[in-house]
Amino acid sequence: ANCLNAPGADRVMIVLKTGASEIYAKLPTHLITLFRCTHHYLIFSDLPQTYADYQIHDALATVSDTYKNDHEDFEFYRKLQKYHREGQDVSKLKGDKGWNLDKWKFLPMMHESYRLASPDVDWFVYIEADTSVSWTNLLQFLGRMNPKKPLYLGAQNVVGPTTFAHGGSGFIISRAAVKKMEDRRKQMSARKYDDRWELSTSLSCCGDEVVARALMEVDVELTPSWPRLQGERVHTLDWTGKHWCTPAITWHHVTPSQVDSMWRFQNEWVKKNGWSEPYLYRDVYDGFVARHVSVNRTHWNNISKDKEFIAPAEDADENSKKAWEGFCAEACLAWNDCLQWMHEDGVCKLGKDIRLG
Repeated sequence: ANCLNAPGADRVMIVLKTGASEIYAKLPTHLITLFRCTHHYLIFSDLPQTYADYQIHDALATVSDTYKNDHEDFEFYRKLQKYHREGQDVSKLKGDKGWNLDKWKFLPMMHESYRLASPDVDWFVYIEADTSVSWTNLLQFLGRMNPKKPLYLGAQNVVGPTTFAHGGSGFIISRAAVKKMEDRRKQMSARKYDDRWELSTSLSCCGDEVVARALMEVDVELTPSWPRLQGERVHTLDWTGKHWCTPAITWHHVTPSQVDSMWRFQNEWVKKNGWSEPYLYRDVYDGFVARHVSVNRTHWNNISKDKEFIAPAEDADENSKKAWEGFCAEACLAWNDCLQWMHEDGVCKLGKDIRLG
């Protein structure tokens, strides 16, 4: 079945947030995977541009000039615009301070996506350029929710008193929830509302935290949705009972090739199981991790970190090293919770969860 016609596909808008300095590296993979399946999508960056036939919006276009012209967070933005005007290669600015700019994109991008969305859109799904999304699991998850309720869904994180959805794990807001926020903005006047939240953003660590406070102001609280939405990769996840029987919707910090392999995994799954059965973390484990687990590997870091033993310094000769490695394996067997061990330069580490590394 065509992924554009999957149940609920016409009700979801994917909003991807990126930066001009990484677009050419990270965007293409999304365009040939997830974006082929979405009727509604928007791409926001820090530079208005056209990429092939795709329009890319400047998320910061509506931020007031007071900040854009003078605030230190916008130094990178000013440099970007200059490079763009002069026809220079903006990807050369990669290592620069794009991160400080990132937090300013969140609220403006939400106002803009609400303004541009067709009335058919029930759900706004916000992701980053290094987030991977399971289209089938996402649609099945949202199919059980009521978009007429003000819902804010994501991987819960806490900063100070605020519980917010972590941006990189992807977060989802129902039309009803966004409407409450937009009504408040209209009622106050957009400029007044934005001035207040721009000041708030300038004092906050992170844009995803600001979103939560703007929603809380209109009585929309986060519905914690971890581990369906979460911020690990296949290689760093702790494969435990906390995840095992849950559908896997998002991964974060993924490379374009990992986005692609996840997408192909999903396509195979849908071919066999259709659009109404979600795949779970255990299925991802079977597909990606299981075949690597039973073997001893050299030159490999499996991120064991629950217990650590350090060999005495005088045991530095080859035989002692071998003995110490044997001890490490034995220590893992002796500890009931141990599932993996790793030994390097006289340090033995035990892990109670499986991690691929």
